[in-house]
Parts: sequence; structure tokens; C-alpha cells
Amino acid sequence: MEKIYIKKINKEIEIDSWSETNKVALEVISKFLIKSNLSYSIINSNIDENGFWIDFLVKKNISENSLPLLEGKIKKEFSKDIKVNSKLPTTIIKKLKLRGVSGLTLKNDSIGNRIFGFATIDEIQFKSKLLEIEEREQRDHRKIGKELDLFYIDELSGKGLPIWLENGVILKKQIKDYIWKQEEKYGSSQIETPVLGSIDLYKTSGHYEHYNENMFPEMKIEKNETFILRPMACPHHVLIYRRKPRSFRDLPIRFAENVKQYRYEHSGSLIGLERVRAMELTDSHIFLREDQLKNELKKGFNLIQETLTKFNIEIDYIELALYDPNNLDKYHGDEKLWKKSQKILKEFLNEQKIKYVSMEGEAAFYGPKIDVQIKTALGHQITVSTIQVDFLLPEKFNLEYIDSNKEKIRTIMLHRGLIGTYERFISVLLEQTKGDLPMWLAPQQAIILPVNNKAHLNYAKKVFEELKKSGVRVKLDDSDERLSNKIRKHQQTKIKTQIILGDNEMKNKTVSFRYYGQEETKTLSIKDIIKIYKTE
Repeated sequence: MEKIYIKKINKEIEIDSWSETNKVALEVISKFLIKSNLSYSIINSNIDENGFWIDFLVKKNISENSLPLLEGKIKKEFSKDIKVNSKLPTTIIKKLKLRGVSGLTLKNDSIGNRIFGFATIDEIQFKSKLLEIEEREQRDHRKIGKELDLFYIDELSGKGLPIWLENGVILKKQIKDYIWKQEEKYGSSQIETPVLGSIDLYKTSGHYEHYNENMFPEMKIEKNETFILRPMACPHHVLIYRRKPRSFRDLPIRFAENVKQYRYEHSGSLIGLERVRAMELTDSHIFLREDQLKNELKKGFNLIQETLTKFNIEIDYIELALYDPNNLDKYHGDEKLWKKSQKILKEFLNEQKIKYVSMEGEAAFYGPKIDVQIKTALGHQITVSTIQVDFLLPEKFNLEYIDSNKEKIRTIMLHRGLIGTYERFISVLLEQTKGDLPMWLAPQQAIILPVNNKAHLNYAKKVFEELKKSGVRVKLDDSDERLSNKIRKHQQTKIKTQIILGDNEMKNKTVSFRYYGQEETKTLSIKDIIKIYKTE
């Protein structure tokens, strides 16, 4: 289990001058905006690890070009010896940085702006924070997704509904193909279920009672038919299990599916691919006997570990998500089942010597979970992979198997999300790699750049066809731009290799190429460069 890298958890809340400094900065800026007639009123503001942001109504939009002048005027307000009172010694705000401004969509045709910035107590903290924030912005998957032309979200189509572009579809397919092989190796059967279900299905499962606020509205089709866009696939998989009698010899039965599902998220909480309303995930459900439970937990966790290692995903910590005994309305009410299922997961984690953090109130309504937690570039803690023990749904759907004595025994169910949703997983992948994906995952592995179209384009087309025929994900740039401009443009798209073809390459039937981010140029035969794409 030691292959997964787990950061040390610091439960202590560090109290320093950061939040207090930026709190005072917000107060000063708010007063300045009103006093200087730049704003009618302040709408909202907040402080986080990036500093502060402030939303306000304006008579006229503030532009990026005017930020330095505005920053200078606000700094004069700070020079009036405004002090910060915190649990540390009283200090004076020394540095202020306004990092950007954006427009706001407001009702009644009002004009609004949001300003981002931060304040510090000294030069050292200022430089450190500036570097940290710039690094975080470089890792933002929304920025990288745009550079790599993977996806976009158009409000006309719908908030929180990603549209996958050509490169994004290729990236998803590479991940899916790998996951499919992993599931096959694990012994899962691939199935497909509908993207909607009857309201009675979710009432039986308990999702309608406990998860209704995250579901899209009901769709009444006919007098006695009401459907819901599915928020999860477990009830469908349960139906497949119970469609015929099961023997103890049949178990464990493992179902796996690439599930498309839909969940209502408040528009203010939507963040690129990290939090969406339409998603696809690798969803697996295992039906088993109690004597098989520990072994299936081990196999499932090993599979998660192996998969995350393949993608070089760095996790933050493992969370044991427990129910809150003081908030039973959120969960099913059988305390014996809760104690039993939580005991099983705790014992498993301890026996396997897996470090974890217990979190009360984070369980699913039907059972406790082992969640793999990752910290995003924006500082959010999100769940990627998960294993969940469920005694409840087998009870609700009367799931059984026949044991060796011909008696009916209640089946146990495991929910396993190998990498969670593709949307969230890809957001993590982009942020942790900065978009510099390994060769086998890269949507585009090569771009061919003829030095001069008139002299070298025909040879470039032959090379393109050879690579394409061999399965290389390659494109040909036959535009009339200067070669230097092409090289610079394709560096931004992080295509893994740039193949440059000129007189020497055409004469010797070779190609010159270099890897993304490297200066060294190599020359190989077409046959040998194809081997690179096959082996890396």
C-alpha cells in the first residue's frame, strides 16, 4: 500500500497575519471605492489563500489597464498607518497587489466588477505569495484546458455542461481504454444502463428521500410515468443483480460501467470540470458474501492504487468518511448497520497499515466510505477514487443468494469509483501535469512543420501519412506562417513532439524533431521515430 504518496496531515489551523491583513485590505478598498465614486455599493467579498476578491456595482467598467493607477491610489490609503490587529504582534500593511479585474453578470442590466488581489505585511511574504499564486494559476485546469483545446462551457448550452472538443474526446478515450483493461483484469463485467430511471426506482433505493436536492426535476411522461435524469447508477446495477437467483458460488459478481449521469449543482458552485452538472464516471458495484468482504476491499484498494500510480497522481490523504450520529436525518437510521459497516472499514485500513483521517458527517446516506482526497490548484479538497460499504440497498431491494444449505442469505454490496468522474479526474490530471501529458495520453503526439510549403509540403504529407497509418496521433501544419511562429504557437498547445522538415530531411528521407519543453533536436528515420510513439 506504500506506493500511494500521502502528504502529512496537519490538523492544526495555522493562525498568521494573512487573513487579518487581507481582511483589513478589503475594508480599506471598500471604503475607497465608495468614497471615490468608483462604486455605488459593495455586493460581496471574500478571503482565501490567494488573498481577497471584492464584487461591486460600478458606473463604468474598470479595465485591466487602469488597475496600476487604481492600485497606486489605494496604496496611499494604506500609507495612513492603518494597522492590522491579530493574535500576532500588530503590524502595518506593507504591500498590495491588484492581480486582475473581471466583469459580473448582474440582473437589471447593472454593471458590476470583481477585483482580485492580496496584501502582505512585508516584502518577503509578498514575493513568496506572488510566486505561489502565479504557480497556482499556471496549474488551473481551466486555463490548461483552453490551451490544449480540450473542452469549453457555453452558457447558451447550459452552465455546468461541458462540451468536449476533439482533443478532449481523444484524452478521455485513452483513459477509458486503460480503465477498461483494469476492470477486465479485476474480473468485472461491463454493462450499460439508461441515463434516466423511474421515480419509483429512486424512492425504493432511498436516493429520492436523501438526495433529492441534488436531482434534476421530475419529468412526467404519461399519467402513471415519472422519470428522473439519473444522479447515480447503483440502483440500476442492483436491478441487474436481482433479475435472477444467485448462488454463493456465483459471488462475487462485479459490474462496471462508464456511466453518464446528471446532478443539480448550484450555479455558484460550478468550477470548470471540477464541479459540473453532467458527468461521466467509471462506476463499479460488487455483490458478495460477508466472508469475501475484506478480500474485495483489498483488491479494490490495490486496483485504485495501481491506477493512480499509472497516472502519477499525487494524493493529499485518505479519508474514512463516517456518519454523524447527531444528524441522523441525513442517513439511514439503522445504527447497528452503521456500527458494523464502519468497524469493517476501520479494521481493513488498520490491518493494511493505510494512514487515514476520520471525518464524521461525510458518509453516503447508505454507508461509510474510504475516499481518496486530492487538493486542487484552487486549494479545494475533492474526492477522486472511493470505496463504499453498503448493507442498506441490499435490504431495500431484497438482494439475496442461496448458500450451501439452500438458505437465502442477504447479499452485501460495495460501491467502487476507480477514478471518479472523467471530468474531475481530467481536471486533476491537467493541474498536476500542467498539461504536459505523457506520450500515451497526449491527444496530439506530433505536429509536422514544413520549413517551406513550396519546397517541403509534399514530403511533409508523405511523412504525415506514414505516421497516421501507424496509429500516431499527428497533425500537419500547412499554414503560410513563418516557421518560428509555428514553433512558438505549438509550444503553447503542448503537443509532445514537433517534427521539422527541410532540405536535409527531404534529401535523406529522415525527420528532425524535438520534444515539448526541450531545445535539443534529434534526427531519425521515419521508421525509428514511429517506434518512439509506440514505446513511450
